[in-house]
Amino acid sequence: MSDSITTVEKNSIKNNENEKIMTDTSISKKRCIELVNSSNTETETKNTGKRTKNTNKSDTNTNDKNDESMSQSYDDDFEEDTDDINKNTSNDEPSSQSHNYDEDSLEGKYYENEGPQEEPSSQQTTDSFDIDKVDEEDDGTFQGIPLSEITNICQQPPTMSDMKDIRDRNHTFLIKPFKYDSNDLKREPEPLYENGTYVDEWDQDNVRLPCSQFYITKNGTQRWPTIQGSLTKLQHLSETHMATMEDIKETIEECAGRKYEFNCLERLLNEIYSTDERAHFMSTVLSNICSLALNVDKICSRPPPLLRIGSNRTVTMSQKQAASLLACAFFCLFPRRFNQKVGSEYENYQNPNFNTLFQGGRTGGSIWKIEKLKCIFHYFQRITEKMPNGVISFRRYQLPDSCIPKWSESNEPLCKIHITKNKAIEDIVGLLQVDFANKYIGGGVLGDGCVQEEIRFVICPEMLLSLLLCEVIQPNECVFLIGCERFSSYQGYSTTFQFKENYIDQTPKDSWGRKLCHVVAMDAIAFHNRATQYTIKNMKRELMKAYTCFRIPAAVTDQKSGIATGNWGCGAFNGNKQLKAIIQLTAASQTGRSLAYLTFRDQDLVMSFYKVYEYLLNEKATVKDLCNYLQQYSTLYKKLSLFDYILQTSVSSLYS
Repeated sequence: MSDSITTVEKNSIKNNENEKIMTDTSISKKRCIELVNSSNTETETKNTGKRTKNTNKSDTNTNDKNDESMSQSYDDDFEEDTDDINKNTSNDEPSSQSHNYDEDSLEGKYYENEGPQEEPSSQQTTDSFDIDKVDEEDDGTFQGIPLSEITNICQQPPTMSDMKDIRDRNHTFLIKPFKYDSNDLKREPEPLYENGTYVDEWDQDNVRLPCSQFYITKNGTQRWPTIQGSLTKLQHLSETHMATMEDIKETIEECAGRKYEFNCLERLLNEIYSTDERAHFMSTVLSNICSLALNVDKICSRPPPLLRIGSNRTVTMSQKQAASLLACAFFCLFPRRFNQKVGSEYENYQNPNFNTLFQGGRTGGSIWKIEKLKCIFHYFQRITEKMPNGVISFRRYQLPDSCIPKWSESNEPLCKIHITKNKAIEDIVGLLQVDFANKYIGGGVLGDGCVQEEIRFVICPEMLLSLLLCEVIQPNECVFLIGCERFSSYQGYSTTFQFKENYIDQTPKDSWGRKLCHVVAMDAIAFHNRATQYTIKNMKRELMKAYTCFRIPAAVTDQKSGIATGNWGCGAFNGNKQLKAIIQLTAASQTGRSLAYLTFRDQDLVMSFYKVYEYLLNEKATVKDLCNYLQQYSTLYKKLSLFDYILQTSVSSLYS
């Protein structure tokens, strides 16, 4: 179905079809305004086994303490069906230490890696978006309010408690509490435990680190001494300018206990890199990656917790700790993450190890996959030259049932809006930036995926740690990535994506030392049948997802910053741009936050969306009216576009 109907097409519609539309409209007005309760239970195939959204694995559900003060007027008449989320800690799983043998560490036994069968990325296009062609102050083609009128957290930083005053048992710090001082830029965050002390945790609530004493082989020997020996040998070869691609390959396979295919990595190092680039990586950068992995126990001092379904947990770490964990991913050191078949411990997680990024088949890998590797290797080069001393946080959030709006009663007015075609989300500094996420966060970033989410993760590689931490995202959940630094600039998109050059991220920091960059992973439904997105159940699911991501807890009294978003789920996930625009406008209006809506070079959408927005303003439409438009349009989508339907339907006629 096209997104709009031209005047010629409208005039060609037969009279009896027009009468049918009017009849359908009359019938739809009689339907209950409330959107029905339902849950999204679609299944998908991921890696080597079938993966389902439903799962019995969960942590105890602990609502955000800030949400307790939310007005009871936001009740559960529009509640997401969360029967698939077990809100009690499961006691059925065996003790983590009663079975110390790790099936991924069979000494002397190797496995050919099976390539993952990836879910399509949430925004796919063959168009190239060249950042060089984007004017810094826009080119006058935007509609709505100027971007400068949207509240920006860089100009008005949020009020924050000191780290030492945080008493939330669901917030884990891997660093000692401190207060960031912009006048003392040399101060580095310190690990939580001093003097090289490592507090071991080897269970299903924490990341299983390779340095654990419980990481053992089938014959009962510890894996860590073997890993240390392999990495130390490679580091020595690197420092003496003798390391080769074959040495990297042997080291990774010895550490992981399995064989891999490295054609993509080999092609980059041996064919694409210049002689100087290759020499610098092999003799300097590689040595530092070895050092970061070898010292993961001292740098981190304890494993980070997993951000499991329903957990409402946050983990805060230093950028150096993030670098150490990414070095472990480079050498494919994270245990048990290779096995993601149904019934395995990590079936609902991504594999954070880089083995799938290194493989490339007979062709040596797609050129855009190699360009992603360039971005990540550039990150390692930058932190080798100078380790950043900032802080980052990952927060998993589940919307409490008590905070679900009564959509049919909401009189919230439309939010302010800025619509433009000429900016990328990552360039709108100071607003909440939306990651068009896969529910398995990161999507195909370590495979062949190369669209909005994957590109963001390789130009900001610290975001890759979310693959290590986060279980599959549920319909009433989202993940916030706070403070991650950008290291690369790029050009192109999808198959034309290219690493361009170094990027200096000048985003200011908050009082914890985190860059004032807040990104939210917002996963859309993949509509294999485009028509199903117009069902009430699926429109309601997408609305609740957007609201979960945009909502600010009632206890937060700071001025609400704006949201930078766009064509969410409108590529390979087959979402309709007009439908997603109205859904996100509805959610943002309910939260009282302004929207910066970026249409990815689609000037027609800029103009048509703003025309509808102005019409709704003139009609004095509220959130409940937008919901009613969506409700009634669910039976009309085959007849005309959503924008045309709204423009032909007054608010008053919705209730007559």
